[in-house]
Amino acid sequence: MNGFNNHEINEGGHKHSVAPCSCWTIGLVNVDSKRYLTAETFGFKINANGASLKKKQLWTLEPSTNNSLLSDGPTTAIRLRSHLDKYLAVDTFGNVTCDGDDPTDPGTVFQVSVTDGNSGSWALKNVVRGYYLGASSDNLKCTAKAAGSSELWLVHLAARPQVNLRSVGRKRFAHLSENLDEIHVDANIPWGEDTLFTLELRPDDDFKYAIHTCNNKYLSRDGKLVDTCTSNCLFSLEYHSAGSLALRDKVGGYLSPIGSKALLKTRSQTVTKDELFTLEDSLPQASFIA
Repeated sequence: MNGFNNHEINEGGHKHSVAPCSCWTIGLVNVDSKRYLTAETFGFKINANGASLKKKQLWTLEPSTNNSLLSDGPTTAIRLRSHLDKYLAVDTFGNVTCDGDDPTDPGTVFQVSVTDGNSGSWALKNVVRGYYLGASSDNLKCTAKAAGSSELWLVHLAARPQVNLRSVGRKRFAHLSENLDEIHVDANIPWGEDTLFTLELRPDDDFKYAIHTCNNKYLSRDGKLVDTCTSNCLFSLEYHSAGSLALRDKVGGYLSPIGSKALLKTRSQTVTKDELFTLEDSLPQASFIA
C-alpha cells in the first residue's frame, strides 16, 4: 500500500525494521464529529477538525512489537505517526501531544479494539494510561475509562486505487474466476487485471468498504459479484497482527476463501488466519502487441 516506509525503530534496546507491508497509511474520522484527526503543520498542534483526507490528516499506523506493554498480547498494539514524522502520545496527566519522534516512549502505544455490532468503529486505548483517545471541541483528550461516541474512530484507508488481495492463511492472491462472476483466492502470482481490486470507501454508508472488481462488479457476502453496491456488499475493516486485516459483513461474518475453489465469501464469525488478508501494491504491468 502506498505511503509506507521501511524504517528502523528501537524498542527496549532492540532494533528492528518495520516492514512496509505491516504499516497502514490511514485517516481517522471521529464518530461524534465526523471530522478527521489532524496534525497541523505549525506548532505540532493536533485536533479533530479536518473536513477531508489531505496531507495533514494522513497517519502512518505502525505495529508495536513490545509485548510487555499489553496484558493480552501484542496483536493490536500500534503507534500513530503524523505527516511530520511525530508520534501521537499521551502523558501521565492525559494530555495528548504529537511533537516527539521517539518511538520508545511508552506513551505512544495504543491498543486497537473494534466495537461490537455493525459500526466497525475503532477504540484506541493508551496502554500506559489505560484510557481511551477521544475528541472534544478543538482538543484531543485521553480521560475516558470507557469508549463513548467521542472516543470512537472510523478508518479511512489511504490505499492506492487498485491493490492485490493476499490471503494470510492460504498464501495465495485473489483473482476473478473464469466466468467473471466470483472471486477465487488461489493465484500464486498477482498478474493481470483480474487480480486488481479496489477497496472502495463508502462514506455515506458509515465508512464501510466495498470490494470493486475490474469488470465493474461488487463482491456480495454470499460470494457472488453483483452490478450494484447493496448492504450485502459492505464490510467493516478490522486491524489485526502485523498489519493484516479482516473484513466483516453486516451480520458479523468474515470474508475468507472457502472450499476447493477458494471462493471468497463470508462464513465464520471468528477470525483465524483464514480470515486475514494483506493489501499489496500492484506491480507495474504492460502488454505488447506486435
